[in-house]
Amino acid sequence: MSIIQFHSKWLRLACAALLAVCILGAASAKAACPDVAADAWYAAAVEEATSLGVMQPDANGLFRPDEPATRAELVDALWRSGSMEMVDYPADFVDLDHSVSHPAVDWAAAYGVVTGDDQHRFRGGDNVSRQEFAAMVWRFCGFSAPRRDVNYADTDSISEYAACAVAWCRENGLLNGVGENRFDPNGLVTRAQTAAVITRLMRPGDYELPPLTGCVICVDPGHCVTPLAGKGYRDPVSPLSNETKATYTTGTEGKNLTEEKLNLIVGLKLRDRLRELGATVFMTREVSNITINGVERCELPNRLRVDVAVRIHADGNDDRSVHGVCVMTPTGDLLGTPSIKDESVRLGQLMVDAVAAKTGAKNRGIMPRYDLTGFNFSEVPTVLIEMGFMTNAAEDALLETDEYQNKIVDGMIESLMQWYGLE
Repeated sequence: MSIIQFHSKWLRLACAALLAVCILGAASAKAACPDVAADAWYAAAVEEATSLGVMQPDANGLFRPDEPATRAELVDALWRSGSMEMVDYPADFVDLDHSVSHPAVDWAAAYGVVTGDDQHRFRGGDNVSRQEFAAMVWRFCGFSAPRRDVNYADTDSISEYAACAVAWCRENGLLNGVGENRFDPNGLVTRAQTAAVITRLMRPGDYELPPLTGCVICVDPGHCVTPLAGKGYRDPVSPLSNETKATYTTGTEGKNLTEEKLNLIVGLKLRDRLRELGATVFMTREVSNITINGVERCELPNRLRVDVAVRIHADGNDDRSVHGVCVMTPTGDLLGTPSIKDESVRLGQLMVDAVAAKTGAKNRGIMPRYDLTGFNFSEVPTVLIEMGFMTNAAEDALLETDEYQNKIVDGMIESLMQWYGLE
C-alpha cells in the first residue's frame, strides 16, 4: 500500500504539477532558513517545501516552524503542491477582498477543500486546528473512505465532520497522534507540521507504508515480580460480580524460566515486530519487577482505546504429558462490555490456528472463559494465548529457544494481520 491512494483526478493533477514545480524549484532553490536547525525532525520537509516554492519564508528569510499556520497559508500550500489550477468560479466568501484575485482560495472552494463558516467567511488569517487540517487534506485527496473507524483515546472530542478524515489521515501516515494515543483535535497545526504533511502528499509513490500503520495494539505479558505476591491481595472477577480471585499469582515455570519471564520475553518480541510493521503498541509492562493487578491491565487499553489487547501466558498441568497451544476468549454474563465477544473470538480462532501452524504445536483450539478479570473488565476485544506447557519437558525446551519464540510471534502477527483484514 502506498502512502496515499489518490483519487485518480488528484493523482493526475499532482503528478503534472510536481514536474513543473520541481523544474521551477531546481532553478530557484534557496539556502536553508536560519531558524530551522539541521537536525530538527522537520528540517528536510521545510527545505523541500521552500525550495520547491510550496511554502515561503518571511521577508527576513525565516520559516517560523513553531508558529501556527493560517487557513490562507494552508490553502496556498495545498494549491501549490497540486496543480495550481486556475478555476473559472471565484470564491464568494464575504470576507475576501474581491478587488484582487485569490486563485488558491478559488480553487479550494470550487473543489470543496474548504468551506466557509456559518456566516460564509473564509477567515484566512485564522489558525487551523488539527481536525480542520485533517479534513482539508482528506478532501484534497478525494474524500476516500478510511478502512477503519477513528481509534484515538480522545475520539469523543473529534467533531463528526472530521472523524473520517482523521481516521484516513492516520492510516495513510499523514497525521498521527500526540502521545498517549490522543489526536488533540483542537490543537493548532504549526508551519513545520504543515511542511511535513505537504511534502508527503507530493510524493505518494515514493515509499510503501508498513501494513499495520494506523493500528493500535496493547500487549500484556502475564504476571509480574512484586513484593505483594502471596500477601492476600485479590482482584474482582467482574464489574458485575462480588466474586474475587488472587491478584499476584506467580504462574507456572519450566526448567530454566519462570512463566513471568517467558511471557515478558515473547511480549517484547511481539512489541518490536508490531512496531516494525507500523503499529502503535502499548505495553502493560516492559520489566519483570512491577506491581500491576488485573484491573490495571485492563485500564490501560481501555483508556487508550486500543483496537485489541493481546494477553500472553504459558500453561502448566500436573499431567506432564499434556502439551499444545490454546487461546482463551471472553464469554458469559459477567462481561462488562459484551460487545467485545465476537471480535475476540474471531481473533482467538485465527491466532490459535496460526501459532499452531507456525510452531507445529498441538492445536488445542479456543477456550471460552467467563471468570477472567482481564476479560470481564475489558472494553476492547481481547484474547489470552497459552503458548504451551512449561510442565511438559519437550515443549518447555522449545519455549526456551529464540527460534520457537519467534515462530509464536510470527503466528500472532499473522493472525492480527488477518483480523485487521490485511491478509
